[in-house]
Amino acid sequence: MIRLYARRCRVLCGVLALGGCLSAAFADITYTVQRGDTASKVAARFSISLDDLIKHNNLKNPDLLYVGQVLRLPDKAAAPVEDAPTAKAGEPGAAGTPAGTTAAATPERPLTGRELQEERARLLEAQRAQRGEQIVQAATAYRGSPYRRGGLSSRGIDCSGLVVRAMAAQGMNVPHHAASLYRMGTRVTYEELQPGDLVFFNTNGKGVSHVGIWVGNHQFIHASSSGRGVVVDRMQGYYSRRLVGARRLH
Repeated sequence: MIRLYARRCRVLCGVLALGGCLSAAFADITYTVQRGDTASKVAARFSISLDDLIKHNNLKNPDLLYVGQVLRLPDKAAAPVEDAPTAKAGEPGAAGTPAGTTAAATPERPLTGRELQEERARLLEAQRAQRGEQIVQAATAYRGSPYRRGGLSSRGIDCSGLVVRAMAAQGMNVPHHAASLYRMGTRVTYEELQPGDLVFFNTNGKGVSHVGIWVGNHQFIHASSSGRGVVVDRMQGYYSRRLVGARRLH
């Protein structure tokens, strides 16, 4: 009876933790303001209240948004919304109508439930891709640095140390150990590799012993112990034969 109760508690805790992770994922969604956007227009499009949008972004004046401004979207589930009727010629929102600066001048129908999920997925993917590019940029800043086992600076750095520094630039705290990194994140195939993903190698015949950061175009950046330091190499020959797998942490 006690074991059954404990098992139920573990299941419940797992469900609660999963819910927390999903909530955090939605809470991190951002939207970049486009020309003609207003706070009211963005709130309506993503089926969230204007007050929630204002509070979530601490907007002092919601009437003053600028192109390129990044807004954080509250995690609010939206019920499916019927498509708005098509505007007739001459009415606001019709083709050819000049774009205005207020939501009333250029009304935009809210996203339906499915469209909202797709748009959130698109925004999350765009954010993930941006983080990947920034991870690569952070690693590239160490290009030419000498290799030093256990190193974490431009004066000397090792393969997992390069990952630690590149990920830290994105606010991610990861272990300074290639094999431990291999047990994290999401597994991806070679065909799915995108900039910022980690590629792992067995260079000593004993399992995962080396890690690099995927750059793209069949290339990865890593801290080589062969005397070359931090370099960009192609995934061919020696490295392609020793590739173990790839993970996505960002």
